[in-house]
Amino acid sequence: MDLSEPLRGKVDDTSACPHMAILLESFSDVIPALASFYALGASRNGWLFHRSLPGQAAEDRAGLAAAGLEVERLEAEDRLEISELPIVDPPETWAEPYVPVVERQLERGFDAVWWSRFPVGPDDELFRRALEYDLHWDRCFSKSNAVSLCVYVVGGLPPAERAERVSDLRRVHDETLVDNNTLPRTT
Repeated sequence: MDLSEPLRGKVDDTSACPHMAILLESFSDVIPALASFYALGASRNGWLFHRSLPGQAAEDRAGLAAAGLEVERLEAEDRLEISELPIVDPPETWAEPYVPVVERQLERGFDAVWWSRFPVGPDDELFRRALEYDLHWDRCFSKSNAVSLCVYVVGGLPPAERAERVSDLRRVHDETLVDNNTLPRTT
């Protein structure tokens, strides 16, 4: 998966903090999409930060490397951090501890911080909860040099529910990227 073309023109002004969402058909699409996103960030003088679920950092690291991201080199150059996200903080405060991370990396000379996280699957309750976190993330980083990509998997959802997800995500995100297979084609 190559996100460079779909993101052309959307991530050029990192001072605008493009907060994006992507809907993917299956969990097998997540790591290739993230590897492409992070590779694009690295090519744009970005510092990369991947947030894994507790206990998943090693698996995410290996997957990103297998998908072609130069994980070892980027970590050795202190251009990539993969960390396990504590998932106990409430949506209203969970993003605030990351503000100094952005400031520190920008002071080091990076143009932006490129963030992403673990995927959220099709379960409606989890989707609604993740959307609440995304809203607070957006409020916290809307004036920062940060590029964020929130990953959602919609495989198995009927077309109407997929379209509703896109609509909900567009209310919170600057851009919502939709995998060609996630929504029915309309004529």
